[in-house]
Amino acid sequence: MAFVPGDYVSGSTLSSWTPLRSPTRPELTTWFHASSGKMIDYNSTRNTASVVNPGTTRRAAIMDAFRDPIRDALATAAVEAAGTGPTTPRAGAGGAGASSIPVIPSGSSGSGSGGASGSPRNFGAREAKYSYYPEDLATTKQDRIKFEMRAAGTRGGRISGGDPGGSGLLGFGPRSEGRSLGIVFLGIQGQISDSNSVDWSGSTINPLQAALAEASINAMQDPELSKDVAGLMGSLGKKIFDKAKTAMRQQGVRNNLQILLAQEAVQAQGLLSRLGGQVANPNLELLFNGPQLRPFTFNFRMTPRSGNEANRVKKIIRFFKEGMAVQTTETDIFLKSPNTFKIQFQSGESSSNAHTSLPRIKECALIRCDVNYTPDGSYMTFADSIEGYPMTCYELSLAFSEIDPIVGEDYSDLPFEGPNMEIGY
Repeated sequence: MAFVPGDYVSGSTLSSWTPLRSPTRPELTTWFHASSGKMIDYNSTRNTASVVNPGTTRRAAIMDAFRDPIRDALATAAVEAAGTGPTTPRAGAGGAGASSIPVIPSGSSGSGSGGASGSPRNFGAREAKYSYYPEDLATTKQDRIKFEMRAAGTRGGRISGGDPGGSGLLGFGPRSEGRSLGIVFLGIQGQISDSNSVDWSGSTINPLQAALAEASINAMQDPELSKDVAGLMGSLGKKIFDKAKTAMRQQGVRNNLQILLAQEAVQAQGLLSRLGGQVANPNLELLFNGPQLRPFTFNFRMTPRSGNEANRVKKIIRFFKEGMAVQTTETDIFLKSPNTFKIQFQSGESSSNAHTSLPRIKECALIRCDVNYTPDGSYMTFADSIEGYPMTCYELSLAFSEIDPIVGEDYSDLPFEGPNMEIGY
């Protein structure tokens, strides 16, 4: 079972401890208890804990490196002791560099309003709509994945009135962009992959079908016949009959053509092969059928290390579960589309945040959300009633699918040379 600092201070809760993580030693966490002033070093690799005694060099170094979060924890404890209610510690401190992403105060992630009244839920606090895991993600330069939930866009029920070339053919206009409802940042996990594909398949056309197609195209291209449907059909039948009559005069074709015509007439498969020992040339060719939509799967293992972090994990799981749910209308006659997600790999070292060495992803629909509450094979919770006895570990699996297919024009504006060169979609 994971180390619980409350074991060292009788009656304390996990949320009353502040984790101070070393930027150079990820396995080492110092837990600071503001009310008692205790400090405990915990080594996750060795699963050992030791008290940091006052007056030692180690304690002085911690006080110097983490003065901001320690000051915030002391201020919070003082206000709570005075009975004026808890305050929100300042996010972004920690001695490991300034925050490079927007953050929300601990305890307010995913609060928002809505739900009961039928209006769309705002998945973040009113002043900022962000959440993140792990808790120190906002104060480090760690690479991350950004999931932005948006209200599903529509095409407005309109059909465009033709292309610029004046063909008159109809098509659908661009999709509108829904408003942002909230953002979650998660650390990048292993097994990153994508798969681009288009739909190609083999297609055949036998000589009779080819002759019919040729005659049809020629007849439709005749400006006089194309005006008269009766004349068009009559000409089409005559051209097909003439082609068949010409082919029947050729020695070696007549018998096979007769069998092929009989096969088509009675829909007897393989008749030509059975009687003539031949098959009609299928003219097999690989033909393009259309684009395909890309799937993306993400797996996150989240192990809370404080009460605030456990509460944050629970809200992140609800963020995805509630966001993918089908929405009802006031009359219940129709259903609204679930929210969609914009996904971006981000680099902690990049000023633009976009990770140019990982793929871009178009707007996606979340089609499956799986949560394993006991990934270690046993039921285990923290002894923290304030945070609702959170599980010691959660495993979150998300399956997305892009809404729109990838086209060549998507690459037009992406850099192909220099340090900003992108892999693209």
